[in-house]
Amino acid sequence: MKSIAAVVCFIFVLLVPLHAQDRPAWVNNPSAVYPDTLYVSAVGGGRDRQTAENGAKAALVSYFRQSVSSRITIIDSEQQSGGRAVRSASDMSMSIEAAAALDALIGVEIKAAWNDAKGKTGWWAVAVMEKAQGRERYTAELNKTVNEISRLINITGGVSFNTLAKCRTARELLSKAEIYALVLSMLDGPNRQDEIIRLTTKTDDTIKQAQSIPVDVRVTGDTGGRIKAAFAKTFTNNGFRTGSANSRFALIVKFNMEAAPKNQYYNTRYTLDAVLRDTQTGAELLAYNTSDRESHPASQA
Repeated sequence: MKSIAAVVCFIFVLLVPLHAQDRPAWVNNPSAVYPDTLYVSAVGGGRDRQTAENGAKAALVSYFRQSVSSRITIIDSEQQSGGRAVRSASDMSMSIEAAAALDALIGVEIKAAWNDAKGKTGWWAVAVMEKAQGRERYTAELNKTVNEISRLINITGGVSFNTLAKCRTARELLSKAEIYALVLSMLDGPNRQDEIIRLTTKTDDTIKQAQSIPVDVRVTGDTGGRIKAAFAKTFTNNGFRTGSANSRFALIVKFNMEAAPKNQYYNTRYTLDAVLRDTQTGAELLAYNTSDRESHPASQA
């Protein structure tokens, strides 16, 4: 009978679930089980297993987010003191693309979960990213993003208004690339921040070249040149310059004004149609139109 009881006890011990055992070492100190030289880890807790796992992943994301924000501030300060033009850390921290890149951390795994049935503190889980795998994956993502940025800002065929659209996309990707580069450095990977800075400078230079394109503003039905001046000011305020009649790009505006039936006021209806045109290809790049009615008690003029 004693031997049977011993066998039963042995089987019971084998079948005891993890939550009835003592608290795992990783709950209080994940680095004790997942050393910092090989892993990045974080612990989360909750009333059920799913909540604990979600909390662990969120804690790992929060760790990367805080570290990335701190490093961006340091890099930004160093670059400003070095006299190089950079985007501000506040702009980076507000970037939707950058936040999304952190929220979707690559290679995060839930390595273990434990239910504290004895202490009744709920469930605990540990989220882990293996540094070696992380470096491999983030290097691939960074390379892909850098190649796409380089393609977008390539102006071997000359600059155009399409160049600006591509550069805007490149700027969005630069935020993501900077995050990838910082995460890679946190995983003990190579420092590729200078590469991102060079791409940022090249993107800004390309935008300046595109904005140097002269645009001829042509208005028919103008009133003392005021409409042409208003459109020209819009271009110059956005970094462009106005050109002459032989400019490749022309904004062609038609303005019409006619008297409306008089009552207590002098009423005028107007229509305005504008199109930005590539005079070499004939392509219409942008169209704008508006119409309205205005009144004045003194005169039609």
